[in-house]
Amino acid sequence: NIGIGHATTSLSQMVNKKVGISLPELKLIPLIKVTQLVKNEDPVVGIILELKGDTKGFMLLLLSKKTAKFLIRLVIGESDETKGFDEMETSVLKELGNIMGGTYITSLSNFLSISIGLSTPSDIYDMSDAIINQVVCLMSPDVEDVLFLNTEFNINSEQIDGKILIFTD
Repeated sequence: NIGIGHATTSLSQMVNKKVGISLPELKLIPLIKVTQLVKNEDPVVGIILELKGDTKGFMLLLLSKKTAKFLIRLVIGESDETKGFDEMETSVLKELGNIMGGTYITSLSNFLSISIGLSTPSDIYDMSDAIINQVVCLMSPDVEDVLFLNTEFNINSEQIDGKILIFTD
């Protein structure tokens, strides 16, 4: 709750709007079931941050194209939903992942009294299965379960469609 609260505050400051939030649902799910849980018929944006320090792994933020374009519009004032993502839009999404991931992981690190750092974010626009499989391939020898965070955000009554997954050793 503390971590997602800080992430929400950071998102609110970034988009300069009030962000509503539901109570987070946190689940530990078997790695093999992750792709079924996040399956999406359309391509999604994945913001990937590597966890470094006392724990190794990845944090993955998945956003639908509609949500990603909505957030970009809030930050820079424009975004064409009919097109892909240009360099400026990609930069906004990476910064969004960096800010939300950083505030969440910092809170988690402080709460657990362990050191966790993050890499610079990378992004990918693909089917959710392909993004998940990429991370799973990197982690599968060390990971059996994934921490799945399901929280509903809304800005100006617009539902934010996204998921956060944490893959750790």
